[in-house]
Amino acid sequence: MHISNVEPLPHQIAAVYEEMLIRQPLRFLLADDPGAGKTIMAGLLIRELMLRGDLERCLIVCPANLAEQWQDEMIEKFQTAFHIMGRSDIEASASGNPFNDHDLVIGRIDLLKQDDNVERLNAVEWDLVVVDESHKMSAHYYGNEVKRTARYQLGEQLGTKARHLLMMTATPHNGKDEDFNGVT
Repeated sequence: MHISNVEPLPHQIAAVYEEMLIRQPLRFLLADDPGAGKTIMAGLLIRELMLRGDLERCLIVCPANLAEQWQDEMIEKFQTAFHIMGRSDIEASASGNPFNDHDLVIGRIDLLKQDDNVERLNAVEWDLVVVDESHKMSAHYYGNEVKRTARYQLGEQLGTKARHLLMMTATPHNGKDEDFNGVT
């Protein structure tokens, strides 16, 4: 906390230090009100895991309109520079897999869910994956049939490639618990 440019609130400290950090490996859904500081909690978790030597590679998955905000907050508040992965990075990657080229990556969910990118992500192991607006990865049940969206399938895949997984949302799920089962 003391190396960050934030003064965390008591609920943020409790969430990170009393709930998240004690879970190894972390599988956590952080569902809190808009403006409650979920980004700050994620940043505190990232920095603490880095300080403990438990995090080198981190992927933040978010909607396109939040990518720059994540990048700005991580550098301003936590002195941690993340690279926003774009189409040009994917096309210009010398290694053929741009996700191997950077350790700290922000990826836009709709770019990552594309088949070629899912294959590239499948070849990479992450210490931590943070999913913002994770409700966008839900599957939908219609009677006994499950419709697994491309976003949902991305979430399933990332769950197998990450030691720690933090999913965050401020959007209620309208009481449809079954839409959020399956991502491990």
